Amino acid sequence: MNITLVTARPIDFLQAEFTHRFGYSVGLHLWQEGGFNFCRCFMETGRGRTAKKDLNSFKEQVAEIVAAFVVERWEMTLLENMLLNMYEGLDAEGVEEICRRARFILDQGENSCLQLQQREEAIAARVQEYFQENSWLNIDGFVRFRLPDYLAELEQVLEEAVDEYLLEKEYDEFIRLLRYFVDAQEPRVEKVHVVLGPGGGFQLYDSENRNLNSDYLEGFVVDMADSELNYEDLLISALITIAPRQVILHTVDKSRHHNAVNTIKSVFGERLIQCGGCSRCQQSLQKR
Repeated sequence: MNITLVTARPIDFLQAEFTHRFGYSVGLHLWQEGGFNFCRCFMETGRGRTAKKDLNSFKEQVAEIVAAFVVERWEMTLLENMLLNMYEGLDAEGVEEICRRARFILDQGENSCLQLQQREEAIAARVQEYFQENSWLNIDGFVRFRLPDYLAELEQVLEEAVDEYLLEKEYDEFIRLLRYFVDAQEPRVEKVHVVLGPGGGFQLYDSENRNLNSDYLEGFVVDMADSELNYEDLLISALITIAPRQVILHTVDKSRHHNAVNTIKSVFGERLIQCGGCSRCQQSLQKR
């Protein structure tokens, strides 16, 4: 019994896997021809007839090796090639980052049905089925023409990864623009205390403990009921308008205000001080 595998990709992985799984119980013949790499594996049957269960086990393990080759050695290249065909104008850094995100979605996503082991098992089952009638496998052609569902899943995660990447790029550009606005204008107030309430609201105070909300939010809240503006947007807009030299953040529940805190930190950088606990932090418990 022998099976011949053909691929345009390097076959060092295949050779290592055969040696690891079979040792010297399976023979290997490797050669190159016409730009392709060939790997013929054959069972040492001796003089007796090989049992059917041994043949099935041999085919099963070869199928698993092929599946591991596709997922562990070829998948990233598949993602890169598909991405370049789907989207134009991406630089090398963008391609690398998007493919990294796509692979993360595949391997780590909580609801993903294509985690690494599951992908290999699904591909191995298809290959093993193919070996029931064939002993010659062009791996590249098999992936392209016999695994449409696998390729469709790769395309889907690429689309998700591209969306994430573009949103992050837009957010980074937005943050850079806000930083420019803050740096370009003179501070209206030197120091602003931001008290974040558990209900999503906030209060702004200067160093003299004067409430600044009415001074800097009146124009924003007039049409708030008829817009998509939320309290987080109001807070950022007010701080950009005031452009203080120092922002002191008071809250006892940073997780609730995670997005607002991260945005303020990104825009104001070293200007931001997160209070470790004071009377204003306790006061935030009553602000709603």
